Amino acid sequence: MAGVVVIGYDGSQDAQRAVDVAARALRVDAALVVNVWSTAAATTQPAAPLAAPSPPSEPELQGLERAARLVADEGAARARQAGLSAQAVVACGASPGEIAKELCELAETRDATLVVVGRRGQSRIKEVVLGSVSNAAVHECRRPVLVVPTREE
Repeated sequence: MAGVVVIGYDGSQDAQRAVDVAARALRVDAALVVNVWSTAAATTQPAAPLAAPSPPSEPELQGLERAARLVADEGAARARQAGLSAQAVVACGASPGEIAKELCELAETRDATLVVVGRRGQSRIKEVVLGSVSNAAVHECRRPVLVVPTREE
């Protein structure tokens, strides 16, 4: 398999494993290691518990983007250590579905051969309530998706 592979990377052990598996199992020309950051992480909670959260400030957004860049750079460095020619990419998405959509759109734009994501080891209840990036990617992408399971699975 030659071409570009898009690897979703959030810095977790599952994402690290996904990079390692992709490097060992695939023959690709290049990898885009993508961290999709969320503005929801910067939302400040108001004093009233039922009030809508306030939007993040510009410094909070800049901090999130910087942190996302560091995570993406870490993932690309890991991919390069594993033998891939890798580039770090950042994008913004709030929910698991939006994160998957960003990964899938990037795969289409870059004509990627494959999208690789780790499967977070969250409980089935959390997965049903919160959703998961891997599940959304499998259903959203028009490109093949490789979901790398956690070590325990």
